[in-house]
Formats: sequence, C-alpha cells, structure tokens
Amino acid sequence: MIETFLFYSFAALILISAVLTVSSRNIFHSALYLAACLFGVAAVYALLQAYFLAAVQVLIYIGAVVVLTIFVINLTKGITGRNVPMVSRQALPAALVSLLTAALVILALVKTGGFDAQAGAQSAANNTALIGKLLLKDYAIAFEMVSVLLLAALIGAVVIVSRDKAEEK
Repeated sequence: MIETFLFYSFAALILISAVLTVSSRNIFHSALYLAACLFGVAAVYALLQAYFLAAVQVLIYIGAVVVLTIFVINLTKGITGRNVPMVSRQALPAALVSLLTAALVILALVKTGGFDAQAGAQSAANNTALIGKLLLKDYAIAFEMVSVLLLAALIGAVVIVSRDKAEEK
C-alpha cells in the first residue's frame, strides 16, 4: 500500500518536473527541474529494489551531469560575452514526439503484459554483482578511457575559461 502511494508520488514528481523542464523560460530553472526529475527516477529505482541503479542515477546524472550543466549555464555568458536565448520555439514538435513516445511505450506494455515488479526485485542483487564484475574485468579499459577523456575535457574547459579572463585584463 505504501509502495503504491510512493510510486505514484514519485511518478507525479517525474511528470511535473519533466514538463517544467521543457516549458520553463529560464534555462537555469530548467536544469533544476531536470535534477528533480532525475531524483524521482532514482527514487523509483529504489522502490524497485534496484539500489545500484538508484545510486548511479544520483551520482552520475544528478551529481555530475546536472551540476556540469549548471556550471556551463553560468559560464556561457562569461565565455561568449552575450546572453544565450533561454526560450525554445520547438514546443509543438516536442509535444508530438513526446505523445508518440508515450503511445509506443503504452503499446509495448499492453502487448507484453506489463512489468513484473516481483521478478525484477528478485534478480536485482544478481544484476548488481554482474555489473560490478563486468566493469572491473571486461570493460575496465573502456571505463578508464572514458574517465580520462572526461578529465581532459574538464581541464580543457578550465583552460579556455582562464585564457578568456586573462585576455580581458
């Protein structure tokens, strides 16, 4: 009973914050609504007992992607010297694509008989161990290459920002 209430509460949070993300006129507020949406998704993962995915959702998407997006928003004006337009004029095409995607997801759920939450909860522990083994054995080199690439991109961004500030003086 409480799980059902929590699920619908988090589903409402996800839907409301997703709509606010794409409809907000302020890009900074859109990034904050995106963080709320991603938090709701992490909470749904936790309700499904997929704790590893919930932790990854919080650490990577909220902790890295959204924070990086907020930094980019704050640094954009300093880099280019002009304001970035904060209004999207693609609301109608975005709504049509969203409705089509929702229809396809609902059709897939109807054709496959829905989602079995009990089966997902039973295999959650095995999946976490399997993901850990794959990341540390089979995909260790690719995982480290991505981390080095992201570090190089971060250093490059810092160099570009510091060079622009030095030229202003």
